[in-house]
Amino acid sequence: MRYIIHKAVLEPTPEVEISPDEYSLLGRARGVLSAALAIEEKYEILIGNYLGLETRLLQIAATNAVRRTLSYSGFFDTRSALNIDLVNLLTAARLYLDQLPQDIAECVPDSLDAGDLVKAQCSKEYDEHFEYRFMEALRNHVQHRGIPIHLVRQHSQWTSFGDDGRLEFTVDIAAQRRYLEEDKKFKKAVLDEVTGDVDLTDACRRYVESLSAIHEFARRLAAEPAGTARTAVEAVHRRYAAVYSGKLIGLTASAVEDGREISSMPLLLDWDDVRLELQRRNCQLVNLRRRYVTGRALKDRQ
Repeated sequence: MRYIIHKAVLEPTPEVEISPDEYSLLGRARGVLSAALAIEEKYEILIGNYLGLETRLLQIAATNAVRRTLSYSGFFDTRSALNIDLVNLLTAARLYLDQLPQDIAECVPDSLDAGDLVKAQCSKEYDEHFEYRFMEALRNHVQHRGIPIHLVRQHSQWTSFGDDGRLEFTVDIAAQRRYLEEDKKFKKAVLDEVTGDVDLTDACRRYVESLSAIHEFARRLAAEPAGTARTAVEAVHRRYAAVYSGKLIGLTASAVEDGREISSMPLLLDWDDVRLELQRRNCQLVNLRRRYVTGRALKDRQ
């Protein structure tokens, strides 16, 4: 059996011999990088859905500032769109949380308890934050019983009186205890903490903060093995570049026996570049409940 690095193209290109151990190392490195990318990709889906909900709230407020939408059907469309966005966020969060322990175990193969460490971090956020507990219970309610948003309030109020006042438009969404009580399977320990309406905008922000903290914890676990894996692939790229001056698109490691390819693996770094870009783009989110977006003009802020 021969192990080689080559380009998977039709034209003749050089072949570089590698050892069986090197071939196995590259296989492990590829598995680690694939798992690390999977973690970032699912987190990107989660953050994209959260951003979609926040954007929807701003869009509705802006529409209310410009148009009169007082019909029942218009209100239904508004509540329906918000429910869709929130259900998507809850679903994305469950996908992320369900698959993260397995993904991190594949990303940190030398650690027998990497998955358990992530689960422990999830439990920590659950224990420390009511909003995390509530959103998890709400997700289960949505899956088996009802919709998450029971109340939509569309406000307009003056920030102050006189010529300097500004008419501010906002949208509030809430889950109401009286509807949750109808679901006999809604987690009682969480329901006991609910005293009235639960502000879902606030709850979503605190929930996403917790998910972001979990993700940052997972990133720290994955940082060293992912860095080592990338270094191994980069070393092969440099080794092949020493005998081939063209682009390394299609670079592949193969096991060959009697002239036949028995197995192979691509040695691309393009997808890992995407992983690194996602890490730069999606930094840890903190103090989301203290942030807000405003449409006030610069002149109004002076």
